[in-house]
Amino acid sequence: MIFLINTIRVFFNDHPVYPSVSVYFQGCDAIPKCVGCHNPETWDFDEKFAINYDEILSISVEKLSFLLNGFSKVALAFVGGEPLSERNRECVKLLSRDVKKIFGSKVLTILYTWREPIDLLPLKDYIQSIDEFVLGRFEISLKEDGFPASKNQMYLRKEQLEEFFMTFEGGKAYVLEVFK
Repeated sequence: MIFLINTIRVFFNDHPVYPSVSVYFQGCDAIPKCVGCHNPETWDFDEKFAINYDEILSISVEKLSFLLNGFSKVALAFVGGEPLSERNRECVKLLSRDVKKIFGSKVLTILYTWREPIDLLPLKDYIQSIDEFVLGRFEISLKEDGFPASKNQMYLRKEQLEEFFMTFEGGKAYVLEVFK
């Protein structure tokens, strides 16, 4: 399978605690785009960034192994562009699953998306192996130093998102409160 990847690199700011191997997907389906986006060069679905999945996995495993030589736990960050765009989401599913099979709990997975929790309900199959989420559009007027990058964004653990899904699917009203 072929996916659109801008770059895969070691980075120390894509997770609040752990160094990460960050997979920058090419292509973003947000309309309109986020004003002040950190990575506007990743917006276009440009086939010149097409890479075979086996190569994506190989590069990611190599870089994660390198980091694990110096750290007991690291992160695999899915950023973009938009990891959950229709063009990219299968790669998120495969790569997060395969990395978990190889490294187990030594690698924590985190996904950044402009989507809100309700938008992830039909995408549950693609995010089963994701541990943490940064949800919501980047808003330049709400920018803050630190994590996440703007005050409106939500940082959720998998368990929090699953609780939301169970409550929503049960037909109950649910208000998601995020405390920092």
